[in-house]
Amino acid sequence: MSAIEATGLLRAGLLEGVSVFVAAPPGQAQTTVSFAASVAQACAGVGARVHRGPEGGEPSSWCDETAMNDAVDGALAQLGGIDVLVVDAATFAADERWRLRACVEGAWNVTRAVVNRAFLPAEQGGRIVYLAPAAGAVAHVDAACAGLENLARTLSIEWARHGITTVTIAPALETAAEEVAALTAYLASVAGAYFSGCMLDLRGLRAAHR
Repeated sequence: MSAIEATGLLRAGLLEGVSVFVAAPPGQAQTTVSFAASVAQACAGVGARVHRGPEGGEPSSWCDETAMNDAVDGALAQLGGIDVLVVDAATFAADERWRLRACVEGAWNVTRAVVNRAFLPAEQGGRIVYLAPAAGAVAHVDAACAGLENLARTLSIEWARHGITTVTIAPALETAAEEVAALTAYLASVAGAYFSGCMLDLRGLRAAHR
């Protein structure tokens, strides 16, 4: 069975007028599964304006607040505003020396920057989608996924009054990037506003029997 793609699943123009910032750390290892490109393509395919970043630098820069502020400012300069933030945390698994720290702290830094510089000033709420590393891809994946799930659940409560929703997607090792991208594009749509504080678990039986 072929992977499900957003353009075949969702109606054309579904994300017309929606600005999506797809954030993924730079300098990722070629062996690391990344969803950023597929997510950007899927969202653009159904009408969204998309910015990917940051460009250049090292993955560890995601633990630097100033670097994240600059990355978000670059996205705002291109898009004019940000409606949806997608954090491709799958690429945080590239370097075991700082894997867990970068996964959670890096995700938080870019989230904080987007909320403070885009969501709150616009007073229109926003969506946040965390893409966890695929199950079994590298060591410490379960801990990284749990950290992102906890972050999404906590922020969904803290920021509910601002109309900000947060969701985590946990893919299996065999989950195709196109499937993650289609689900992410759906979450960026109007229907996606019904989901917050939850983890959409694609790991199947492996997750059920942990």
